[in-house]
Amino acid sequence: MIIIALLITIVLMGQTLRQKFVQISILIATVIVVYFGSSVIQTAQRYERNNQVVTPATRYINMGLNPNTSGQIDGNDAWLYEQPGRTPKEKNRLYLSSIKRRLLNYSVGSLSEHFLKKATYMYGTGLTIQDFFYWYAGNKNNLEESILDRFGVTLVNGFQFFYILLSVMTFVFLWRHLKNKRSIPPVVLFSVLGVLGVCAFQVGLWEVRDRYSLLAVPFTVFIFSYALAELDIVGWISRFGSVLKQDVIRYFIISTGLLVFGYLSNYSLTTQLVEKNNVSIHQPYVAYAGQSDVKIKAHDKLKITFDVETTGNTGIFYNSAYSISSDSKSQQVKKYLPLQISLMNTTLHKSIEVDSNGNTKANTMQKGKYVLTLTNPTNQAIYTQGIIDIGKADFSFNSLYRSISGHPELMPVMTVARSSQNTLVSKKQYNAMFTLLFVILCIITYMFRKKDKILPLNKSKI
Repeated sequence: MIIIALLITIVLMGQTLRQKFVQISILIATVIVVYFGSSVIQTAQRYERNNQVVTPATRYINMGLNPNTSGQIDGNDAWLYEQPGRTPKEKNRLYLSSIKRRLLNYSVGSLSEHFLKKATYMYGTGLTIQDFFYWYAGNKNNLEESILDRFGVTLVNGFQFFYILLSVMTFVFLWRHLKNKRSIPPVVLFSVLGVLGVCAFQVGLWEVRDRYSLLAVPFTVFIFSYALAELDIVGWISRFGSVLKQDVIRYFIISTGLLVFGYLSNYSLTTQLVEKNNVSIHQPYVAYAGQSDVKIKAHDKLKITFDVETTGNTGIFYNSAYSISSDSKSQQVKKYLPLQISLMNTTLHKSIEVDSNGNTKANTMQKGKYVLTLTNPTNQAIYTQGIIDIGKADFSFNSLYRSISGHPELMPVMTVARSSQNTLVSKKQYNAMFTLLFVILCIITYMFRKKDKILPLNKSKI
């Protein structure tokens, strides 16, 4: 979409046909070099196409039309037709059928309302939270909550004022240019088309996430900088201040009242407890579209040792495996079955129960050293996605990752977390945010009261 925006800008704003031809040629050549260059790099690094994990683009279009969501990724929807054994063509056909069914269930009005929900979901906060909460920073043996996890809610709400200002100023700048039929600089036109293109693609076609809005941020900030450069801030304050000067105290009282109302109406955020999992071990992220499964020989046992530094944890281990046989037509048939998982706290010499889904009972893992054993109880080889083969990437030196003993390339998918009750935002953060807003209000009030002293202006120029 951004390449298209650049192409349109060149066509509309180029000075001569020769310049347009040269610029478009450079753009096309760059695209070709990047496209074929990436293929060369993939071949050199021995990447191979695996049709078992190829996922069609229609998968994301289908998610974007889910009437039960705001068009964001949904767990069940994301893996709707991603079962092993299906070819990309089969998946694409199934997703296309689902897309047609969903479109037929929409009216023009309901589809427009759904697109509005998608746009609100993607651009409503101005700060990404969906994929960036519950980030963790590495410590020697465990993970610690990240700054985003501890202060994310406060950052999102505190940023709203600046996000709204950025959006409004951008809109006003563009509106003034269109209303007065003034020319728009080429870089501004490119930025506008870039924002519109990204928005149209995500909202009108793809599934949405709040982090996708980051694509539009550089363009929006660029337009905002032009708006600031064009706006006579000193003159604006003088004209607006002349209106407010007589009633500035009244407006200050009204604004303070609104601030107090906001403070009291949302104070429950500091007292209402929510369930929160404090992760101490999390490895590794299962490949987004699946992966080449790891083979475990008959009756083979794989062991992993790891430490848990806190008490009251719950363990989650990916317990999915299958065996392969052939029918009369020589087609592969997969039979799904669980791995045999045992977990031992060697410090306390205590066995921890793990159910058939690979989960321990809540808060049963205490502080200590553990040995996790994965066993193939069958007489034939089985395959599992519960273990990731990281190839030559040896992470054995990194205490944050635990590989299988004797196999540094094999890493089990596992999470150990401690549940706790906590508030979305602490009282200190909440009070600090509203105090800052009140201080800003006081500064603005003082500036309008003393504007003639603070901003000595040339009144004839104004």
